[in-house]
Amino acid sequence: MADSLPRGAITPLPHTAPEMSYPGLSPQLLARVRQLWSARRLDFDRSWHAGIRSLPGFRAVPRPDHPVDSAAVDLVFLFDQALLWVRAIHAAAVAGHGHAVPGLTPAQWHGLAGVTARLTDQMAALRLLSLTELPMPAMQIARSLSEDVDTALILLIRPKLAQRLAECRSAEDANDFWRRHIAGGRAYKAISEKLYSVGIDHSADTDYAKWRKSVLTILSTAVHGHLLGTAGHLPAGDKVLVNDDSLYFATFRIHEFCAYAQLVTPKLTALLDSTADTAPGTFAPLAAPLSAILISQIQSLTAPVP
Repeated sequence: MADSLPRGAITPLPHTAPEMSYPGLSPQLLARVRQLWSARRLDFDRSWHAGIRSLPGFRAVPRPDHPVDSAAVDLVFLFDQALLWVRAIHAAAVAGHGHAVPGLTPAQWHGLAGVTARLTDQMAALRLLSLTELPMPAMQIARSLSEDVDTALILLIRPKLAQRLAECRSAEDANDFWRRHIAGGRAYKAISEKLYSVGIDHSADTDYAKWRKSVLTILSTAVHGHLLGTAGHLPAGDKVLVNDDSLYFATFRIHEFCAYAQLVTPKLTALLDSTADTAPGTFAPLAAPLSAILISQIQSLTAPVP
């Protein structure tokens, strides 16, 4: 939030309403999200406190000095919704593996649990970095997060690949798996082929594919250690990602993960719902209904304005 929010922030008391941690949040967005939760008889406040307020290093969104609109705050709010969904999917996957829930193989449940655990940590770190104006490490995490989203989707598409991952017994095995099946866009290619079969074209010449490639190119620059100036020090016309961009890309990718998972595994919502009774007291019961909520709020997700 480098250009729109100050460094200082006051974190509300633990039991205050969630919206107190998002000063300047769009009332319309808050009302829509609450309506979506209420329609499914879900307790938004309780789930938010358990899943977001409890994060290590939790920070409220700093109050902007001269806000033009609510876009920056809305983005963090939607990011947190996506993070809560990832935590729910993780709990459901752990329950699915532990109770041998049919519909996905044990290796698929196991792989999904592992990837979503990584995603949870990455998102918690990205959130903290974005709110403390550290865009470079945020960019690095956003790139890694994108690869993990591809990994999760490919595990849902290819059970045999999930089994190969489950059979990895060392760091060397895991690195070899990554090079062979994930790195270099290999997973994305397989996902695109599967999505094409259900009517979504993500071939290399589409606008989406070009946008994704351009973002990942900038993110990889941060990963490989090249120095980028801040937006205020770059010549006119140069493009560099700052906090809002990394946060937006990560939020978009998680929403995309949610939507595409339903397409490549049409029975997924029912499978997630079947794990709810096996893991009471966890986030697992949120996984299925929150999937529908996340898809419903995609229309509220807009890219940050340069």
